[in-house]
Amino acid sequence: MNHNLYIDKISRKPLLMALVMCASVVLSSCIQSQSASQASYVSPASVSISDNTLKLVNRVFQSNFIGGDWYYQGAQAVNGTINAYIQIPQSLDMSKEVQRNYLQKAICPGADKQQLWKSVKGIPLTVHLYTFNKRHTVYAECTNPLA
Repeated sequence: MNHNLYIDKISRKPLLMALVMCASVVLSSCIQSQSASQASYVSPASVSISDNTLKLVNRVFQSNFIGGDWYYQGAQAVNGTINAYIQIPQSLDMSKEVQRNYLQKAICPGADKQQLWKSVKGIPLTVHLYTFNKRHTVYAECTNPLA
């Protein structure tokens, strides 16, 4: 009995070593692949958004929300994007998809805002609607009509 157990341990050892070697080759390949993709990829977070660009976005949106119950709360640069926040008094009685469509068609700046679109060229501009907490927004990315 003891002799068979010894043989089992001997035959498992090469198998275990082969598994460890395969795992290290796969892991090494994954690490090389990841570092190669990071070298060729420019993340949106590395895009610099100037204060002047944010001020221009703020001017355009603020002019649309003078009076009324909707309040423009400003734009922020977040991870290489510009997020514009609009606070509304209560949730809209429509699906999120319809709200997104509304944001894109009615709230996102149009082609007549050429200075804005030239300034944000290549930078995603997203409009967010929220009631009380910015963490719970309905949002839509605006399409640059000059692109």
